[in-house]
Amino acid sequence: MGIFIEDLLHFGNLIDNEVEVEIEKEAFKKTFPSLEFEFNEGVVKIKGKKRFFIFTKGFEFRGREEGNKVFNEREGDELKDFGVYLRILSPDGLDELLKDKRFKKEGEYLKFYIFDVFKNTEVYQKIPKQFRDKLEITKYKIKKDKFSIFLTVVK
Repeated sequence: MGIFIEDLLHFGNLIDNEVEVEIEKEAFKKTFPSLEFEFNEGVVKIKGKKRFFIFTKGFEFRGREEGNKVFNEREGDELKDFGVYLRILSPDGLDELLKDKRFKKEGEYLKFYIFDVFKNTEVYQKIPKQFRDKLEITKYKIKKDKFSIFLTVVK
Protein backbone atom coordinates (compact mmCIF):
# COMPACT_ATOMS: atom_id res chain seq x y z
CA MET A 1 0.00 0.00 0.00
CA GLY A 2 1.22 3.49 -0.66
CA ILE A 3 0.26 7.07 0.01
CA PHE A 4 -2.34 8.22 -2.47
CA ILE A 5 -2.90 11.79 -3.56
CA GLU A 6 -6.56 11.50 -2.49
CA ASP A 7 -5.41 10.72 1.07
CA LEU A 8 -3.04 13.64 1.06
CA LEU A 9 -5.67 15.97 -0.26
CA HIS A 10 -7.78 14.92 2.70
CA PHE A 11 -4.68 15.33 4.81
CA GLY A 12 -6.64 15.02 8.05
CA ASN A 13 -7.29 11.36 7.18
CA LEU A 14 -3.61 10.54 7.63
CA ILE A 15 -3.01 12.37 10.90
CA ASP A 16 -2.55 9.77 13.64
CA ASN A 17 -2.62 6.98 11.02
CA GLU A 18 0.35 5.10 9.63
CA VAL A 19 0.94 4.16 6.03
CA GLU A 20 3.40 1.42 5.11
CA VAL A 21 5.73 2.24 2.22
CA GLU A 22 7.89 -0.55 0.82
CA ILE A 23 11.24 0.64 -0.46
CA GLU A 24 12.65 -1.59 -3.19
CA LYS A 25 16.34 -2.49 -3.53
CA GLU A 26 16.58 -0.30 -6.64
CA ALA A 27 16.09 2.86 -4.55
CA PHE A 28 18.96 1.79 -2.28
CA LYS A 29 21.15 1.02 -5.31
CA LYS A 30 20.35 4.42 -6.83
CA THR A 31 21.26 6.19 -3.57
CA PHE A 32 24.30 4.02 -2.72
CA PRO A 33 25.74 2.81 -6.06
CA SER A 34 28.89 1.32 -4.50
CA LEU A 35 26.98 -0.74 -1.92
CA GLU A 36 24.74 -3.79 -2.17
CA PHE A 37 21.84 -4.24 0.24
CA GLU A 38 20.32 -7.62 1.14
CA PHE A 39 17.16 -7.79 3.21
CA ASN A 40 16.10 -10.90 5.13
CA GLU A 41 13.55 -11.21 7.93
CA GLY A 42 14.79 -8.70 10.53
CA VAL A 43 18.37 -8.44 9.21
CA VAL A 44 20.04 -6.21 6.64
CA LYS A 45 23.40 -6.99 5.04
CA ILE A 46 25.34 -4.16 3.47
CA LYS A 47 28.13 -5.31 1.19
CA GLY A 48 30.86 -3.25 -0.37
CA LYS A 49 34.59 -2.99 -1.05
CA LYS A 50 37.38 -1.54 1.10
CA ARG A 51 40.45 -0.10 -0.56
CA PHE A 52 43.92 -0.84 0.76
CA PHE A 53 46.45 1.05 -1.34
CA ILE A 54 46.07 -0.75 -4.70
CA PHE A 55 44.09 -3.73 -3.35
CA THR A 56 40.39 -4.10 -2.58
CA LYS A 57 38.74 -6.37 -0.09
CA GLY A 58 35.04 -7.10 0.29
CA PHE A 59 33.12 -6.45 3.50
CA GLU A 60 29.69 -7.40 4.79
CA PHE A 61 28.11 -5.32 7.54
CA ARG A 62 25.11 -6.89 9.27
CA GLY A 63 22.51 -5.02 11.26
CA ARG A 64 19.37 -6.20 13.04
CA GLU A 65 16.03 -4.48 12.92
CA GLU A 66 14.98 -2.46 15.95
CA GLY A 67 11.53 -1.62 14.55
CA ASN A 68 10.58 1.26 16.82
CA LYS A 69 14.02 2.93 16.97
CA VAL A 70 13.61 5.68 14.40
CA PHE A 71 14.39 9.39 14.28
CA ASN A 72 13.00 12.49 12.58
CA GLU A 73 15.09 15.62 12.19
CA ARG A 74 13.42 18.95 11.58
CA GLU A 75 14.50 22.55 11.26
CA GLY A 76 11.46 24.45 12.45
CA ASP A 77 8.53 23.00 10.50
CA GLU A 78 10.72 21.75 7.65
CA LEU A 79 11.63 18.06 7.42
CA LYS A 80 15.40 17.82 7.24
CA ASP A 81 15.94 14.05 7.42
CA PHE A 82 14.69 10.83 8.95
CA GLY A 83 16.05 7.37 9.46
CA VAL A 84 16.36 4.19 11.47
CA TYR A 85 18.67 2.59 13.97
CA LEU A 86 20.14 -0.85 13.22
CA ARG A 87 21.66 -2.92 16.03
CA ILE A 88 25.20 -3.79 14.93
CA LEU A 89 25.56 -7.56 14.58
CA SER A 90 28.82 -7.60 12.65
CA PRO A 91 31.02 -4.48 12.58
CA ASP A 92 32.84 -5.63 9.41
CA GLY A 93 33.00 -2.64 7.08
CA LEU A 94 31.60 -0.22 9.65
CA ASP A 95 34.57 2.11 9.18
CA GLU A 96 33.81 2.24 5.44
CA LEU A 97 30.12 3.00 6.01
CA LEU A 98 30.95 5.77 8.46
CA LYS A 99 32.81 7.64 5.70
CA ASP A 100 29.35 8.41 4.28
CA LYS A 101 27.48 11.14 6.20
CA ARG A 102 24.27 9.07 6.02
CA PHE A 103 25.69 6.58 8.54
CA LYS A 104 26.70 7.30 12.14
CA LYS A 105 27.62 5.02 15.01
CA GLU A 106 25.78 5.61 18.26
CA GLY A 107 26.74 3.06 20.89
CA GLU A 108 25.74 -0.39 19.69
CA TYR A 109 23.62 1.05 16.88
CA LEU A 110 24.18 2.28 13.35
CA LYS A 111 22.16 5.43 12.75
CA PHE A 112 21.07 5.13 9.11
CA TYR A 113 19.66 8.22 7.38
CA ILE A 114 17.22 6.87 4.78
CA PHE A 115 15.39 10.00 3.66
CA ASP A 116 17.60 10.19 0.54
CA VAL A 117 16.63 6.59 -0.28
CA PHE A 118 12.94 7.40 0.18
CA LYS A 119 13.32 10.38 -2.19
CA ASN A 120 14.37 7.90 -4.91
CA THR A 121 11.05 6.04 -4.78
CA GLU A 122 8.00 6.49 -6.98
CA VAL A 123 5.85 7.03 -3.89
CA TYR A 124 7.82 10.12 -2.86
CA GLN A 125 7.52 11.57 -6.37
CA LYS A 126 3.71 11.22 -6.17
CA ILE A 127 3.40 13.10 -2.86
CA PRO A 128 2.33 16.72 -3.42
CA LYS A 129 5.13 19.12 -2.51
CA GLN A 130 3.08 20.90 0.15
CA PHE A 131 2.87 17.67 2.19
CA ARG A 132 6.44 16.41 1.92
CA ASP A 133 7.62 18.40 4.94
CA LYS A 134 4.78 17.02 7.06
CA LEU A 135 5.85 13.36 6.88
CA GLU A 136 7.43 11.51 9.79
CA ILE A 137 8.70 7.98 10.12
CA THR A 138 7.15 6.05 13.03
CA LYS A 139 8.69 2.57 12.65
CA TYR A 140 10.25 0.26 10.11
CA LYS A 141 10.29 -3.41 9.18
CA ILE A 142 12.87 -5.51 7.32
CA LYS A 143 11.25 -8.24 5.25
CA LYS A 144 12.52 -10.73 2.69
CA ASP A 145 13.91 -8.55 -0.15
CA LYS A 146 12.05 -5.46 1.10
CA PHE A 147 12.55 -2.59 3.51
CA SER A 148 9.33 -1.01 4.77
CA ILE A 149 8.91 2.27 6.54
CA PHE A 150 5.73 3.45 8.24
CA LEU A 151 4.91 7.11 7.75
CA THR A 152 2.44 9.48 9.30
CA VAL A 153 1.53 13.08 8.63
CA VAL A 154 2.06 15.70 11.34
CA LYS A 155 0.29 19.05 11.66
